[in-house]
Amino acid sequence: MLEKFPHLFVVLLVEGAALMAVELMGAKLVAPFYGGSLYVWTIVLAITVLGLTVGYYAGGRLSRNRPSETKLFTVLGISALLVLVLPLTASLSIALTKDMALIPGICVTCVLLLLPPVLCFGIVGPMVVSLMASQLETVGKTAGTVYFTSTLGGIAATFFFGLYFIPVAGLRICATITGLALAALPLIYLVKRAFARTQRSAASIPATDSRSKDVTKARRKFTPRSSIAATNVKRSIYLVVALEGATVMAVELMSARMVAPYFGSSLYVWATVIGFTLLALAIGYFAGGVLADKYSGPNTLFWVLLTASVFLLLMHLTSQWLTVAFENLDPGLAIILVSLILILPPLVFMGMVPTFLIRRVSTRADNAGRSTGIVYAISSASGIIALLLFGFLIIPRYGLTMPSIITGLVVGLVPFGKLFARKQYFSLLFIPFVLFSFWAIKTQRPGKEVEVRYYSEGLLGQLLVADVSNYHGQKVNDRILFVNRIAHTYADKATFTSKWDYPALMSAICSKFPPGSDALILGLGGGTVANFLQTRSGFNVDAVELDGRIPQVAREQFALSNNVNVIVDDARHYLEQSEKKYDIIVFDVYRGESPPTHVFTLESLDKTKSLLKQDGLIVINSTNGFLEGKAGQAATSMYKTLVAANLETRIIPTPGPQASRTALFVASREKQNFQTVRSPLLLNGRQVDIETLFFNPQQLDLNDAVVLKDDKPILELLNIRAGNATRNAYIQITKKFFQQGVPLFW
Repeated sequence: MLEKFPHLFVVLLVEGAALMAVELMGAKLVAPFYGGSLYVWTIVLAITVLGLTVGYYAGGRLSRNRPSETKLFTVLGISALLVLVLPLTASLSIALTKDMALIPGICVTCVLLLLPPVLCFGIVGPMVVSLMASQLETVGKTAGTVYFTSTLGGIAATFFFGLYFIPVAGLRICATITGLALAALPLIYLVKRAFARTQRSAASIPATDSRSKDVTKARRKFTPRSSIAATNVKRSIYLVVALEGATVMAVELMSARMVAPYFGSSLYVWATVIGFTLLALAIGYFAGGVLADKYSGPNTLFWVLLTASVFLLLMHLTSQWLTVAFENLDPGLAIILVSLILILPPLVFMGMVPTFLIRRVSTRADNAGRSTGIVYAISSASGIIALLLFGFLIIPRYGLTMPSIITGLVVGLVPFGKLFARKQYFSLLFIPFVLFSFWAIKTQRPGKEVEVRYYSEGLLGQLLVADVSNYHGQKVNDRILFVNRIAHTYADKATFTSKWDYPALMSAICSKFPPGSDALILGLGGGTVANFLQTRSGFNVDAVELDGRIPQVAREQFALSNNVNVIVDDARHYLEQSEKKYDIIVFDVYRGESPPTHVFTLESLDKTKSLLKQDGLIVINSTNGFLEGKAGQAATSMYKTLVAANLETRIIPTPGPQASRTALFVASREKQNFQTVRSPLLLNGRQVDIETLFFNPQQLDLNDAVVLKDDKPILELLNIRAGNATRNAYIQITKKFFQQGVPLFW
């Protein structure tokens, strides 16, 4: 096929890469107003899959008549224009939805931004299948090759755009490059067609669509209707397609959540999970097509589904076993190996299903495009439903273990019954796997040193509150709030005062303002900072927290004052919509080991400065204390951005080595003095002059620092080394908890 259709293979690679690039750019383009939370990513994914669903169906309809490359390259030309104006579309969409609430605003913006170009991408696959398919006997292999090739382009784009090109080159350049790559395809086609016409004219041959003519001849040659009986397509086949689409989406969501407690949910982890998901599907698409052409009987499909179900039944076990098995490896290598073994096997087999069924539902070679469109449209539509159900309902309510087992049972029970009825007794091995999967669910009883007080899974990650009575051989009385096993609050269980230095330091700095001052805290956590400012300093405190579970946990587990006004919203979204002026704005917001990129850009800080009263103060917890070397690039870039926002900026590192401390950025329009404050700072029981703690900024190496901007969301990339150091430190705690009987998830 490659020798016969080289230009179509190029089309598939570019289309697959452009699809993933647009999905990644879409999430980053809405972040400057709506934030970069998993709400945004989930809605972006849902709208992307919706666009593909409509596109697959439309592509199948367009393929019903004589296949035409002209139609294909017209669609690609339209998609190129839509991608080129993507940044402008984002700005107009945000302007249209800026007064909406967070979730509706994200939904409408993503529909306007992503649906048109993704719909065009969805049309491509069925049309290319229709152009390539010349005989019924190879329809499965053709469809598998098409989607295998397209998915390979998507894998390359995921890593290149996600990990490098978008953060370094910027969104506008990425949109331009992607749009031009798409635009080059129809231009090359037009040149090629004009050249062919010139040759025909020189030879005095009548102009015809030679490609369509060749395909028509081939189909007449290889697909005599008298020899091919029409297949009676049962509706149950489409139910299997729907099951496949829903299962793939469920596995992607669950696997990401299963590895998050140990490896986190950083950019690298997400790219690895998505990359292996796409790789598994690519292999499955190709293998399923080849298998369908050789062994198209129903037993083959039943064995594929039964094998996939076995891997699904074991997911909740293998994820934890693998994590323990690879605990001594570098975390970067470990997440690759865990993803390879956890994600690849079940999704390779599930990926075989669509291309296998395309062969089953295709009655003639010339309706292969239509069959492809219908199969992938149903698969994608069921994926949307599974995304919403698992993301917003099933995982938050039932966790990860039982949903993964039930998913395996749903996939495997009918194939098991069918195979057993057909006297395929080897299928009885399915029963021990089911029994073992359920037997392995045993109530974990934490040891005497750890008591789990609260646990929940959700779209925004795992929340865990634990009381710890022994730390490194010393008796303690601690309560810790973990988000994806990174501590967000560390307090004394009896007094609920923080055992970290930075909340007291923040409180002392802010106490230069009188009682009754207005304070805004971005990021609530357990509420220790909010309690400091409200109860000790007497401030009117607004706290913005995206995860609706955290305010409840803060009040029930950490005695958050009822006088703190909690607003459930994204920090950036609140800043963009708010008109209220504050004396103090505190940034204590971070996502696991990473600071949220969209919150610390120049544009975000300019907006923050506009919400400050004349002598107002900005205090930022940088989440780690690295100020030197490559690990300090994130912090030095934040400092450089604050200075670029015309803010007088000073830095206070908390005591201790860089890997275990944090650094506070204190910024204001004019330089402020902190020698006189209402609540003097106490460190190790003695009073300390705050002015003596400021770090000399001349010691900072700003040569590698950059001014952070919305167009180049690079902060998470700069924070990789520091974030890995933080994650590695908490991995030791996670290991200890695991030894004490606390699993990675329930």
